[in-house]
Amino acid sequence: MAMTADQREFLRAHRLCVFGFDRREGPPSLSPVYYLMDGDDLLISTLTARGKARAVRRNAEVTLCVLDETYPFPYLTVFGRAAVVESGAIDILMRIREVMTGVLPSGDERAALEAQGIEEGRVVIRVTPERFVSTPPRGQRAQ
Repeated sequence: MAMTADQREFLRAHRLCVFGFDRREGPPSLSPVYYLMDGDDLLISTLTARGKARAVRRNAEVTLCVLDETYPFPYLTVFGRAAVVESGAIDILMRIREVMTGVLPSGDERAALEAQGIEEGRVVIRVTPERFVSTPPRGQRAQ
């Protein structure tokens, strides 16, 4: 199912989602994360050793739920396929840091974050959306 213009705008207007993935055992896991858009894909920075990256390597099917924090709290759930990408992880980390803080790291702070990201083994999870479920504000029909 192709992403509609309204869905794309909703995703671009927000920055925080709940990332859902299958664990090796037990129920699915949920993790709040910041994301960036790259075309229609969503990019998430994480550590290669974290559960998110390990789970995506086992099973590429993931779910992201993006919430609007204003009443009536509409949301957009994205079902998609994910891949762990090792290249470009530091640049994505910097861009996400800017989204989180409102300031792009520069100088010594950028150098320290780059070193930390390399030491931590930062990777990017690239999610390509396949299906969507959303709730519209009251009085509007679901898409």
